[in-house]
Amino acid sequence: MTETWAGVAWVAGGYLAGTFPSAYLIARARGGDRVIAEAGRRAGETDAHMLLTRHVGGGWSAVAATTDVLKALGYAAAARFLAGLAPGWLALVGVALVLGHSWPPYLRQLSGRGMAATAGVYLALLPVEMAVLGVAILASKYVADTAIASTAGLAAAPAIAAFRGEPWELVAMAGALWVLIMARRLEGVGDVIRGGTPRATAIRNRILHDASEWPRAKG
Repeated sequence: MTETWAGVAWVAGGYLAGTFPSAYLIARARGGDRVIAEAGRRAGETDAHMLLTRHVGGGWSAVAATTDVLKALGYAAAARFLAGLAPGWLALVGVALVLGHSWPPYLRQLSGRGMAATAGVYLALLPVEMAVLGVAILASKYVADTAIASTAGLAAAPAIAAFRGEPWELVAMAGALWVLIMARRLEGVGDVIRGGTPRATAIRNRILHDASEWPRAKG
């Protein structure tokens, strides 16, 4: 019973840790009122991190993203190495971190889209799979489309984890994180469809490119 309550506490704490509003705090600190005003959940183009790059600078956007990675990495690593949680609880902690990052109960318009928190979880719990994902994203720089690389890497992660003999709970977690990120990308896709974009095209653009239109408009 004590182990169960400890696991529940770590999962609840993971959700709360995931809600830490990195983008909002940096926007406030750097006078990014336009970031706060324009941020929205219903399109990748209005993601707070992208708006930070546009209005405050890429360096500060990188600070926000790095903070989001580190909050998930630190918490998941503590759950694994300090608390010594079983794989089932670790998997739930990983899912809770990404849920908190993407669906917080406050400042929801400035919440993340899941990738940074997922990267932190992978670094702590599935580092080999994170390495594969990282290589895919770096390689995608040559085609200026990191979203499609992250989509492919995330989709492959459960199979890689299963092939490597990771506990089935962590394999399931990898699959669940892919589903959560895809669900987050699809928020607001109905608006795009109602605007005249064919349904299949709109869904494809959101899932593969995390954009309402592709190629994404420049400027």
